Amino acid sequence: MVKNKVDKTSSNKKRVIERTLQLLFLAALAAVIALTIPLYNYYLSVTFPKSNVYGTWVEQNVASYSAEEFVLGPSGVSINGGIVDTEYSFDGAFVEYRVGESVRRFQVLNENFTEMKLISQPHYQPVYRLSEKFKNNIR
Repeated sequence: MVKNKVDKTSSNKKRVIERTLQLLFLAALAAVIALTIPLYNYYLSVTFPKSNVYGTWVEQNVASYSAEEFVLGPSGVSINGGIVDTEYSFDGAFVEYRVGESVRRFQVLNENFTEMKLISQPHYQPVYRLSEKFKNNIR
């Protein structure tokens, strides 16, 4: 009978130790993930600075009077002179920002960062080109 109590107590202690180690492992894993995300974002900002896409982007292959234009800059995204989003993401391959409730996502088409294609709308995917007349003023 005494042996069963000792075995039970020993078994409970082992279980508590196992659970504690599992919780410590999960906490360490969560900490690693929480630290990895900011490090990855820092890596992207150094490797692909947002200044690569600063400038006025003009829709191509449409009449000049109906071409959409937007400006990417340090203060955010502006359309027709008004800021529509103060934050946008750029990872070297995609530019993404919000306009109201919708997300606009563009795929960068070349290594010079001078052409992008709108890919967030499946029915219409225009190409935008960085306007040369505004490019030199911003960079």
